[in-house]
Amino acid sequence: MKKWTVSELDKNKVRELAKRYGIPIFTAMLLTIRNITEKEDIEQFFSSQNELSDPFLIKDMDKAVQRIKKAVLSYEKICVYGDYDCDGVTSTAILYSYLDSVFANVMYYIPDRNTEGYGMNKAAVDKLSAEGVKLIITVDNGIAAIDEIDYASKLGMDVVITDHHKPQDILPKAIAVVNPHRMDDDSPFEHFSGAGLALKLAIALEGDSFSVMENYSDLAALGTVADLVPINGENRDIVKAGIFNIENTERIGIAKLMEQADIAKVNAGTIGFRIAPRINAAGRLGTPYDALDLFITEDEDVAKKNADLLGKLNSERQSIEMNIYREIIIQLEQTPQLTYDRVMVLSSKGWNAGVIGIVASRVTEKYGKPCIIISEDGAIGKASGRSISGFSIVDAVFACSEYLEKFGGHPMAVGFSIKTENIDVFRQAINEYANKLDKMPLAAIKIDCSLNPETITTDMISQLQAFEPFGYGNPKPTFGLNRMHLDKIIPLSGGKHLKFAVSRGAARLNILKFSCTPDEFPYQEGDTLDFAVSIDMNVYQGKESLSFTVKDIKISDFDNETLMYGIQDYEKYQSGYRPNHFDESFYPSRTEFAAVYVYLRKNPKAMYSPDALLANIHCATLSTFKLFVILDIMKELYLIDYSRDADCLIIKIRDVNGKVDLNASQIYRKLKEDIKNA
Repeated sequence: MKKWTVSELDKNKVRELAKRYGIPIFTAMLLTIRNITEKEDIEQFFSSQNELSDPFLIKDMDKAVQRIKKAVLSYEKICVYGDYDCDGVTSTAILYSYLDSVFANVMYYIPDRNTEGYGMNKAAVDKLSAEGVKLIITVDNGIAAIDEIDYASKLGMDVVITDHHKPQDILPKAIAVVNPHRMDDDSPFEHFSGAGLALKLAIALEGDSFSVMENYSDLAALGTVADLVPINGENRDIVKAGIFNIENTERIGIAKLMEQADIAKVNAGTIGFRIAPRINAAGRLGTPYDALDLFITEDEDVAKKNADLLGKLNSERQSIEMNIYREIIIQLEQTPQLTYDRVMVLSSKGWNAGVIGIVASRVTEKYGKPCIIISEDGAIGKASGRSISGFSIVDAVFACSEYLEKFGGHPMAVGFSIKTENIDVFRQAINEYANKLDKMPLAAIKIDCSLNPETITTDMISQLQAFEPFGYGNPKPTFGLNRMHLDKIIPLSGGKHLKFAVSRGAARLNILKFSCTPDEFPYQEGDTLDFAVSIDMNVYQGKESLSFTVKDIKISDFDNETLMYGIQDYEKYQSGYRPNHFDESFYPSRTEFAAVYVYLRKNPKAMYSPDALLANIHCATLSTFKLFVILDIMKELYLIDYSRDADCLIIKIRDVNGKVDLNASQIYRKLKEDIKNA
């Protein structure tokens, strides 16, 4: 369940834009929503020229080029020092391949995720010094390696930093610090990935944007999409050029990887969900060199071997993730109190620390709240957390830093290590921090605009395709289809997926919902629903048709925001805290209790949604808080079997003989006492 936020849209402005530039209304609407309304911005957005700004506008780029060219000419040994994720691997491949092509004495080094961790370390610096390296060039790291760079200098090595992570107050004492996020950097675009910045460095070294883009934009596009930097500005140009070059690739490793992943058409989605995970799997479960070698080899057999290996590692990664996720669901079923926490902190021994961040994302998506997963290994646990927009998980973790060993991150993601003996007290501390907020931010979905289903045409989808590549900063539009009548629920693929036949007026549409069985779907035929959907084009036997895919569903004209805050109040109470304005209005009446019970007896089904229950019970005074308390009381009095699965309620009416005394409920009596003492 999510809060729906619909973009503000000035229809007069849309019509004016369409008239002024001679563009379709639908295109003008999407441009207006993205605040792309000036002629120059529109032309640049749709341009296919892929022209990047002068790389020497980036601070210290001139110093970096001067030092690197000196090393190339004097045949000094150069090391490209990368990172083990997709952005780091592609960054390394770009710069290593370019320097190798100009006959530099170049090698590469990527630290081991498990034994070395992210970024430069002194043991690696020692190793490179012993191998005769005179110049280290970092890609996708280095901005925080102040001590390590000082150490390299003492060993007689120079360092050039290229990094896109935000600097600390003090910059490392490197020969050059190429980072557009520097306070003294005035370059026109700052949101590059590590791979994008490596591409800019290669352009500066070569002095020719066209040839470098032709040779390396494919790798830069992979790193840019995978690292979730905004797909706008120069990144949009990089990704557009890269996708074209991937589709027409002469890089044998990418060709074999696409073949292994069974990819026919390349877009930002296939990069983000099918290519990048295979590259990341190497760093998580194998060695990142398997991915790096794939991109730099010219041997077809090596490329096929490595592509197959990455596919195997990715399958293994998916299996490990699923096993951890299943264990977490079991843990939550056995300890439902954990689901009431505002920040879910889950831990266990044996969980693979390399994949827990991905699992945390899945749990956050399912429960709509921040989640931290800790992999316990002896006395120390490694943690990875994900958040929802509006709640800075890194600030929350920093507020509890007294219980941690190492920590870092940003508002939406965090990582840290913790002594296992401190996990419980940390869980309590971070939830005390979160409960000081009157309200937690709600998980939300942004609707670009609502569409009249009778006016949707295949031509609109052609216009939509012109906005690709989609990604972070240029998301694929989500549209609202409101007040749709659910005519029929049709199971697909043996019940693994669902198709909905829906209608409104003369419109008849089919909408797909993946990874949902009929028993897991909480609505029923006859309901009037709002669908948040993405729209695509299907082509079958030469015939085009529209394809709608569900992103969220809710009861039409229902106040989801109030419902979700009501769930927060209930969970806050269950966690031992008093909701705001806690008074008699939180206490369910016998009339409300009877209304819920009668409805459930008359409308038995496997699963319910809170919005459908509240909308269909037709009891004006029944709030979300009271509904959940009533269900708890009914379970306590053996009237129902009841459990929650995130936002869905699994309820089964039990056979009961005789009347039930509400005063026999401990929950009922305790709530009354708590309200009295509030």
